[in-house]
Amino acid sequence: MVGQYYDDKTAKLVRKYGPGPRIHYHVGYYPSSEAPPSGGDADTIRGSIRLHQEGLLRYAAKIWDAEHRLSGKVLDVGCGLGGGSLFWAQEFGAEVTAVTNAPEHAPVVEGFARECGLDGKVRTLVCDANSLTVDDGPYDAAVAIESSGYFNRPRWFERLSHVLRPGASVCVEEVFITRPRGADVWAEYFYTKPATVREYADAAEAAGFELVDEVDATAQTLPFWEESAAWTKAVLDGDSGLSPVERRRLRISLLANQAQGLEWQAGGLQLGFLRFEKK
Repeated sequence: MVGQYYDDKTAKLVRKYGPGPRIHYHVGYYPSSEAPPSGGDADTIRGSIRLHQEGLLRYAAKIWDAEHRLSGKVLDVGCGLGGGSLFWAQEFGAEVTAVTNAPEHAPVVEGFARECGLDGKVRTLVCDANSLTVDDGPYDAAVAIESSGYFNRPRWFERLSHVLRPGASVCVEEVFITRPRGADVWAEYFYTKPATVREYADAAEAAGFELVDEVDATAQTLPFWEESAAWTKAVLDGDSGLSPVERRRLRISLLANQAQGLEWQAGGLQLGFLRFEKK
């Protein structure tokens, strides 16, 4: 169901977060001293969103020491349209296997990789993360950017234990729950199964991984929801050619964005960066 959900969303993701080649489907990072721009048309807001989504990956690279840990053979699990895969390959020279369970996304990622001259650096693998098998390991690291909420975490870590070398890192950027209401708000819109940090740590330890780093960036990602809602409002106000079905979808999206922002503020959801090491 998740694969079909994202196949159906491809054109919508490109419209909101494109154009390529580096298209991201995750929140943005806003340094504490930086406020998102107010006003502007949909294209202006989209440009700011993209800038801060790249900022999130650059922040992740800093705290995960990507120059050393994410410059070898990397699994990007739940790669979306490949923005992160291209980022790790272009910025740090990684050889990336971009894993997706949405078949429609694989040729899109491959096309963007060719556009960037990364044919030999980024390859796609269509499979379920819970059944992950690779024949060209062992890998030096696995990365999951707002994708692990869709996985069966115990099974995922168990599969990673077979394809990562000893000492390898599993780097996770994810939305974690701190109370039931937060879980409902996140899960109902994104069809995901959020968990607590403790649940991640327990699943990882059972598979031979240790949680070694945890960074909370909830406050620095809150402005994303303001910008995401602003983009949706700008499209609703500025595009007279929208069909009634599309207008209804965007209004639902707007309400969901506002609900996420409120839950972020209230402390029901936590945006965190975790790093695990294989023992």
